Amino acid sequence: MSDASEQVPTVTAFMLLRPGEVLDTYSTEDGTVVLVTGTTGHRVVRLSPLGDAVRAAIGPGRSLAELEVELVSRLGEPPVGQLSDLVRSAVLALLDEEVIVAGQGPKDDISGVI
Repeated sequence: MSDASEQVPTVTAFMLLRPGEVLDTYSTEDGTVVLVTGTTGHRVVRLSPLGDAVRAAIGPGRSLAELEVELVSRLGEPPVGQLSDLVRSAVLALLDEEVIVAGQGPKDDISGVI
């Protein structure tokens, strides 16, 4: 995880979340790990079940609000806690590990152009 002195990113309900540079994924019944290319080089990140569900639900890109709706359709309402708080916490952790990134894609990325 990052140094506590680093600024925590602000994630708004309509900010675009998209996959980070994940080179490989390995899943077993015990969980999922991903190999991430980040600003500090390659590293392995172990995902919680919610983190893995968030990563899968983001697809090519979703806002936080869209992500919450998608997760409810995939997983149902959480048994405890507020959905928004749980999802925001998972998103912030995934952003910190660069498994996902926030904001628009690179300038030459035209995947969302119709």
